[in-house]
Amino acid sequence: MFDTIYCEKKLPLTKEIKKAFPDTDWSKADFQTKDLDNTMTTYSIKKNGTLNILKVEGETVRVISEEEEKKIRKQKKFCWPYEFVEKSRTYEKYVYTGTVNFYYYREDNNNNTWALEFTATFVKGKLTDLVLDSAEIIHTAEQNAANEKAWKDSLAAHEKHPWTKTKRFLNSVTFGYWSIFWGNKVSRSLYWISQNIQKLQLWIVRNLA
Repeated sequence: MFDTIYCEKKLPLTKEIKKAFPDTDWSKADFQTKDLDNTMTTYSIKKNGTLNILKVEGETVRVISEEEEKKIRKQKKFCWPYEFVEKSRTYEKYVYTGTVNFYYYREDNNNNTWALEFTATFVKGKLTDLVLDSAEIIHTAEQNAANEKAWKDSLAAHEKHPWTKTKRFLNSVTFGYWSIFWGNKVSRSLYWISQNIQKLQLWIVRNLA
């Protein structure tokens, strides 16, 4: 888990970074950090240096009827009948003292992947220092192209594999039940068996060994 953090404060960027990302609005870059609550919360460092937390207010409401939900579940399909309806979102000052390391992975205009890392220091929610820890190319454009080609080749090989074609045929003649049977019923049964075997093993160790 991590949190997202935006930085409206001017970042200490090198000439090399500015050259690699000439048209970037860094105030809209969604950095990640593991130094705060790690609850997928959104924070923002404002231009005046204050650290703020995004507060979202709303409620969870049912969006489909119980009858519709039952019909979907009978078809062995996933169904979540509720939806969060947002009413408001506001930033509030977050009183925090300590350092926050935040990072960002992004491709530049030449398709090189960069890893950027910054550290911000706060005293009672007020920014006192902001430094660039590191900025480096972790994957060149050539490496990215090679990785993409390898992934596409692997996907194409999977699609051409005789067993893939066989499963597709079996699903078509069983109206999808082939995948449901093996991927749902059999796999769940095996999982249940493995869990109970572990419980039995623990019981043997605790009571008989």
